[in-house]
Formats: sequence, C-alpha cells, structure tokens
Amino acid sequence: MPQSNTEPSARSPVTLPTRQWVVVATLAIGVLIAVGGGLWQFDRHARDYLREALGNQLQDQAVGVASTIPGDSLAFWALRQGDLRWQAPLLKSLGRIRQDNELADIFICLPEGEVVLDVNQSLLPGLKNPFLSLDPAEIEAARSGIASHSRLYHALDDRYYMTGYAPVFDVLGEVAGFVGVDASVGYFDALSGLRRNLLLVGATVVALVALLMILWVVYAQRLARTRALLLRNETLSAMGRMTAGIAHEIRNPLGIIKNTAQLLKEDLREQGVDAAMVDYIPEEVDRLNEILSGYLEFARQAPPHFTEVELARLLQRTLRLLEQDFQDAKVTVSDTLSQCGEVTIEADMRRVQQVYLNLFLNALQAMPDGGTLEIQIDEGRESVTTKVLDTGVGLPKEESGRIFEPFVTTKDKGSGLGLSVVRRIVVEDHGGKVKLENRPQKGAVATVILPRRQRIGTNSQRGE
Repeated sequence: MPQSNTEPSARSPVTLPTRQWVVVATLAIGVLIAVGGGLWQFDRHARDYLREALGNQLQDQAVGVASTIPGDSLAFWALRQGDLRWQAPLLKSLGRIRQDNELADIFICLPEGEVVLDVNQSLLPGLKNPFLSLDPAEIEAARSGIASHSRLYHALDDRYYMTGYAPVFDVLGEVAGFVGVDASVGYFDALSGLRRNLLLVGATVVALVALLMILWVVYAQRLARTRALLLRNETLSAMGRMTAGIAHEIRNPLGIIKNTAQLLKEDLREQGVDAAMVDYIPEEVDRLNEILSGYLEFARQAPPHFTEVELARLLQRTLRLLEQDFQDAKVTVSDTLSQCGEVTIEADMRRVQQVYLNLFLNALQAMPDGGTLEIQIDEGRESVTTKVLDTGVGLPKEESGRIFEPFVTTKDKGSGLGLSVVRRIVVEDHGGKVKLENRPQKGAVATVILPRRQRIGTNSQRGE
C-alpha cells in the first residue's frame, strides 16, 4: 500500500528562511547582552553602595565602642598585661556590646598596633596585631583621630570581612589607642542576597528569551505552513476546476473510441480477421475513464449527505464489488464483518464506500503476487475504527510526508488522487482521522477513524 504513517503536508515541518533566523538570533543576543550589561552595572553600583553603607554602619559602631573606653587607662592597662582584674570587667562589657550589635570581634590596640585586649582572645596582648598591615591607611587615620573602615575582603572560604576603626582619646584629646570592630557574617547577607537575586533575574531573563525564541519558531512555522497551505489549496482548486472541465470534455471522445473499437472488432471478426490488438483499445479506454473519474471525484466540492450507515454491511458490499479482482490476484480476504452486528455511523454512504474502495484497491495493487487482506472493526463510544491490513510490499520511505498530496503516486500507472480523496472524505467531510503505516512483519495497515455522530452545524446535508 503506497502510503506512509505521517500526517498530511499541513503538519509537515517548514524550514524558515535563513534571514529570519539571523534577525531573530541577533535580536535575542542583543537583548541578552543589554540585560546582562544592565545587570552587571546594577550589581556593581549596588554592591558599591551596600559596601559603603555597611562600612559606615560598622564605623559608627566602632565610634560607639571607643566612647565606652577610658583612654587614660590604656597605657596603664598595657603595663599591667598580666593583671586580669582590669580585663575581666572590660571583656564582659565589650562582650555584651559585641553580642548586642551582632559583631564578630572587638579588639583594642595602642597607637603602634600592640594589642591591649581582644574579646575573642585570639590576639595575644602585647603583640602587634598582624592584620593591621592590611589596612595601613585606615590605621593611620585612626592614629590621627579619624574613624574609618576597611575595604571589603572576600576570602577563599567565600566569606566577606570588614573592620571599622575608631580612635580612643585621653583627657587631653590625644589619641591613646584605637578600637577595631569586625563585622559578622550577618552584615553581608544583603550582598549575598543581592548577588543571588541578580543571578535569579539573569536566569529568568535567559529563560524568557529562550521561551520567546521557541514561541517565535512555533508561530513562524505555523504562519509559513498556513501560507503554504493557502497557496497549495488555491493552486489545487484551480487545477481541480481545470481538470474537471478537461475530464468532462475527454469522456465523450473516449466513449466514441470505445464503441468504435468494439464495432471494428466485430467487423474484422466477420471478415475472418483475428485482431487481438483491437482488444487493447477498450481496456485502455476503461483505464483512462477510471483516471478521469478520480479527477472528477477530487474536483467535486459538493457537501456530504449524511445518513445512518451500517458500516459492516457497507464493507461487505464493497468487498463483493472487488470479489473477482481478489480471485484474479490470488488475494485471500479475511474478515469478521458478519460477526460484528450492527455498527452504525452518521456518514455519506457513497463517499465512505469510495474511501474503502480506494483502500482495498491500494492493498490489492500492493500484493501483485497474492497475499491476504484483513479487515477489522473496533467500536468505540464516540467513534468507530476500521483497519485494512495487507501483506504487500509496504510503504515507500522516499515519499514519506508527501504521499497524501494530490498527484503524488508511486505507481507506474495512476493519477495519484486515490488517497488524497480518501483523506479529504475522512478528514474534511467527516471530521475523522486516517493513518497509514508499515506493519512490523510485512505489509501495511490503513487505519480509518470515523465519528459515530457528526457535529451540529456542519456545512452538510442530512438525510431524513
């Protein structure tokens, strides 16, 4: 059976012009670059602003801590490093400040950097703070009596660090030392959250652009397919009108040729001449007439006339029309139609019979050396499915996707309209489905699904 299981050309893939791809891809890349650049600029400025705001807040907290420390006692405390009596109350006081302000650490240093006290007790008193070398400008500012904060450090453990510095004054207004406060991890949640949000926004934009690209491809293909179908239908409509007119004009001369050939044969027989070649004339005339009938059926645009049709009986009647053809081709028909009972559908009986007649003929021609034709009926609640199975040569792959189109055929002799008529009757006239595919073992199967009832408002005629 020379068909494929693909849908008709209305569903065939459409290749879009390269120019459209280039334009859309350029626009998409431009949008991504613009959005990415905008997000990068926003991230840079927002992070600078947050860094400065966090630094100022940390600096203010350092000033607050420094105001609680008596500067006149710093030198005395430094001389009595081993005496814990002065450390205990101060450690307790600064520890409470650290906890209340959610700081990581508080330390006190002399102007030259010697550690006087460290709340975390990770820095040894009397030794220089090794981390001060990272912030020379800020330490110099603290020695000069100016509060400041360090830059933001991003460590290898993916944590951020920042320190606020504030000078500690004695009663004479001289700088007796300075206080350093280290920010806790919670200080930088805003920075981490900003980056996460920007990454989320960027990912969302990329996803939206990708979605828009997909939607554009889908709708552009649909538009191109619809445009191609409109052009195809317009062409086919014109060809149908033309071929219908030609067919009508040719049929009369064909009838004259056939009748003349039969008379010529009788005259030759009376004269004792056996002209076997004359037999070819009526045969070829009949074949041409069959092709013309196909053209006329394809060109016919009259609405279907729906009546109650008993499908199994219609199939049996159609098989009887081809009974002699099956015998001549050594094709065995296997069916269970007599056991199906009444299977009724609302359909145009003449056109549905034409569908199965075309399918049976296709199957017959696909089994030139004989075979088996099997018919199955499967009743559903809303539709009836009929399968026509053969053991023939199967479907040609090279015509996949085009064989449903008019004037496309794989036969040496044929108009290429048979299965196009089948599809039009099943799909367009009756709102059904038709599919053809290769069988796993050998041959092909044609599946026809027809609704039991036609939808109200169909542009058709209904029988009483």
